[in-house]
Amino acid sequence: MFQISATVAASGALALCLIFVLQEILPALLWAGVLYIALWPGYARFHDWRASRLWRCMGAPMLFTALVGLIVAAPVALAALEVAREARDAMGWIEGARHSGVPLPAVISQLPWVGLRMAAWWQSNLSNPSDATNLFREVGPAQLMGLTRSLGAEILHRILLFVVTLTTLFFLFREGRSLRTSFLKLGETIFGARGAPIGHHVVEAIHGTVDGLVLVGLAEGAVIGAGYWVTGVPHAFAFAIATSVLAIIPFGAPLAFCFAAIFLLGIGRMMSALFLVGFGFLVVFVTDHIVRPILIGGASRIPFLLVLLGILGGISSLGLVGLFVGPALMAMLMTIWRDIAKYNRA
Repeated sequence: MFQISATVAASGALALCLIFVLQEILPALLWAGVLYIALWPGYARFHDWRASRLWRCMGAPMLFTALVGLIVAAPVALAALEVAREARDAMGWIEGARHSGVPLPAVISQLPWVGLRMAAWWQSNLSNPSDATNLFREVGPAQLMGLTRSLGAEILHRILLFVVTLTTLFFLFREGRSLRTSFLKLGETIFGARGAPIGHHVVEAIHGTVDGLVLVGLAEGAVIGAGYWVTGVPHAFAFAIATSVLAIIPFGAPLAFCFAAIFLLGIGRMMSALFLVGFGFLVVFVTDHIVRPILIGGASRIPFLLVLLGILGGISSLGLVGLFVGPALMAMLMTIWRDIAKYNRA
């Protein structure tokens, strides 16, 4: 028993050293692990499609990994093109504001209580070309060039992490079944008989989080995007993309559709703006209070409050990948807690 405990302790220390060495690419490795767990059921069917040894060792993992890369990269590339197009239009609008000022939207003076004050402030600070020039003096070609250089380095870093993720995912798919067996044995060594249930709940938590956050978030963005089209929001497609991305994070979608509503107010469409805000909050209420708790909490059998805490804590610690790692850790904690409570009752 002492020898086993010493081995486990030494393995834990080695794992901490390994995490320290790999800390720069740790998010990429975590993404690969999340994708491996989330996509394994679909990959297993794809893997068993043909019995050829070459297919199962190289063809299936390579093609499935390439498909995953394409599914992830294509929307990002489309979003980048859309952002570049919108940025060009925004620069044109700013140049126009420098020459003729920013015209006062008619709807502002019609707002109750604050309309006249806001209109007076607007006339004093934005309508005059010199005032608009002072407001946008930090936005110009030179500043844009500096921002492009800094973004270029960040984009190259993200591309490198994406390549590491796909490479790791390929090997995880190729060695999937043997890895599952090895992780089950490792769990039994560390946690004893509780190892298999803990691993099962971790997988359920990741599957539930993917369904409850990613898929529901994309559906939420599509539904609210239909609201953008109905209400006539300018650049509705760009707003729909932003909403889909923000909707993956709980309570993130209102940032997008409230900004779109302000856009509608700016062009004098008050009723459309009010309808969009009401429709958006209705969709968010249904998804965040009914659909997501069922999918996430129900899949892992842990309270949705703990799932939400795991999501928020994971984002603050690990970034976007923390959306999935946080609930998985909460599932491990709850499984161990229930086993301890069951043991004490016995």
